[in-house]
Amino acid sequence: MAGYRPARGGVLETMDEFVKRRQREVANLGREAEAAAHRAYGDAIRTGRDLVLRTQSEVNRLGSELLSPQPSRRSAGVQKRSTSTASPSRQASQPAPKSVVRQGVNQALAMARGAQDAFTLGLGDRAHAGGRALIDAARGADLGDAWRSRWATEQARDQYDAKNYRTARTVGEIAGTGLGFVALGPVDAALAGGVRIAQAAPMIAREAAVLGGVGAGGGVLSQAAADVQNGRLGSVGDYVGSALGGAATALASARGRPGQAGAIGGATTSIVQDALEGRSVDWRDASRAALAGGYAAAPFGLAGRAYSEGLPPVAKGDLGDFAGRVRTRANFRDPVPGGARVKLKSGKVTVLDEGNPEAWMSEQKFGTRVRDLSSNQNEAYNQFGDRYRVDHFLPRDVGAVVAYPFGQIGYHEFLANDPT
Repeated sequence: MAGYRPARGGVLETMDEFVKRRQREVANLGREAEAAAHRAYGDAIRTGRDLVLRTQSEVNRLGSELLSPQPSRRSAGVQKRSTSTASPSRQASQPAPKSVVRQGVNQALAMARGAQDAFTLGLGDRAHAGGRALIDAARGADLGDAWRSRWATEQARDQYDAKNYRTARTVGEIAGTGLGFVALGPVDAALAGGVRIAQAAPMIAREAAVLGGVGAGGGVLSQAAADVQNGRLGSVGDYVGSALGGAATALASARGRPGQAGAIGGATTSIVQDALEGRSVDWRDASRAALAGGYAAAPFGLAGRAYSEGLPPVAKGDLGDFAGRVRTRANFRDPVPGGARVKLKSGKVTVLDEGNPEAWMSEQKFGTRVRDLSSNQNEAYNQFGDRYRVDHFLPRDVGAVVAYPFGQIGYHEFLANDPT
């Protein structure tokens, strides 16, 4: 019958239907061949065999040969010619020589991939694999299988670079890590704006000890949360390292640079945990944990600063009063409601934000627009000396408080689940 061909099962199909069916079969075979090549590439890296796939055509050709029950004539001929000159083990250990230009390109690409991995903490590879998997799924592949195949390829490529282009990849990782720290600089600079008035009382040793203790407690809680999430129990060294890292983060936050504080905490935690567990300090992990802490803390620090800076004047005053009471408790004193009137030597009167004239007194300020105390407050400051504490809080302080837990989460998550 003209124009018809027997389909599978003996049912007649039109020539157009036949052509479309063959096109679908060819497309499916291509996807299967590509997935098979990706799997073979990953297996080769893990077992130490040399396998280089430079182009898509090489990927497709290898996949087709893997899926074919019999080797193609071309591959059989190549195998025959190869076995006549060298043993299989010699072939595997001595890949074909590459040109100087190709070697240079490969070294540059390995360096670039190392820099990208370090700068993005390995998330760039995941994003690339995810994007490619979505493209595969749009072409009919199973999304889960496509993701696993693409992610295995990314991992295998990184392992191949580390094995064959170790120096180039290491240089790239150092550059990427440095770039990450450089990128944190402008963010922290934007966060750290604002100048305290000259009369503001500096932090004393007692307050620093309390701040460090609170930070250490936060580090322990973060370690516990990471353990629960990952279904494991950390060692004593893990918890001690986390406590010291949390304390370092909190104390560094006093400078109003959350990104820097998170980086210091991440590096401290990694280094101390390695030391207490008897491991050689892994400076690569330490630097990346520092980046993870900084990356996680900085945006939340900016959000906290922006929010507090945008509050109306009355709300800023309330926020300053609240922060003042927290500082009073850090000095092991119970806050005393404000409102007491204090008569000065000049006969003028000032109203206290906190305390009483017989014991201690406090004046709280908040915001970057505060430039000085009022004349009466200045007189009280000069008259009562250390008994009259002046607190001046800035939006950057709020940013540091908001950023602290996120910096902890960032580097604990990285240390527990290093994706690279």
